[in-house]
Amino acid sequence: MKTAFLSSPRFLTVYSGILTLAFMATIATGFAENERKASFEQIDVQRINIVGPDGQNQLVIANRQLMPEGIIDGKTFQSQGRHDGAGLIFYNSEGDEDGGLTFGSKKVAGGYESSGDILFDQHKQDQTVGIQYEDENGKRQAGLHVWDRPDTDLAEEVEHINFIRNMPAGPDKDAALKQLHEQAENGAFGATRLFAGKTADKDATIYLCDEKGHARLRLSVSPAGEAKIEFLDANGKVTYSIPQANGK
Repeated sequence: MKTAFLSSPRFLTVYSGILTLAFMATIATGFAENERKASFEQIDVQRINIVGPDGQNQLVIANRQLMPEGIIDGKTFQSQGRHDGAGLIFYNSEGDEDGGLTFGSKKVAGGYESSGDILFDQHKQDQTVGIQYEDENGKRQAGLHVWDRPDTDLAEEVEHINFIRNMPAGPDKDAALKQLHEQAENGAFGATRLFAGKTADKDATIYLCDEKGHARLRLSVSPAGEAKIEFLDANGKVTYSIPQANGK
């Protein structure tokens, strides 16, 4: 009776179905493992979005053509020079851009321009610390920058600026642009507080600036080895230097 049951068509049908299900489960498990982890020796890609479980970008790696524009408060803003080079853009838990790394070079009329940036953004604001390199036909500057940024939301600032730029030409727009320029001159949108590096004149220099971005103390060593410490007023005039102009 037992042997007859094992050889019966009903048993063989059930047994065959179990084997099929087991095989399918094994294959599905293997595919799932492959989806979680894959290995490549080489891959060509124009952009990679590293996302969280919610699908929100946490890091974007892209060529210059597909570099993402700036994002704050879920709003996208065109970023000056963003497509000059390839790089990486990082995002915080709110989806705001909060730093990046870019490199680029291009030919321009009469020569070339080249640059490299590693930037760290203040929360809801622009970069506050950065290492930058700029080169325009051999006039090179490179160094560490520290900026002081306001507590205001950058998205609101950009919207206000764009509103003024899109105003119809006339006295109202001229007055608004003048006010905007004065605010920028007074550091309302941020100002350089420190630079330490090499200037386009090949001086090794440290600038310490006031809240409006005006250099007030400058330490420098020229390519020839001449060392200076200079104190400046708000207009950039040297008020005292070591050594003094007469060599004392």
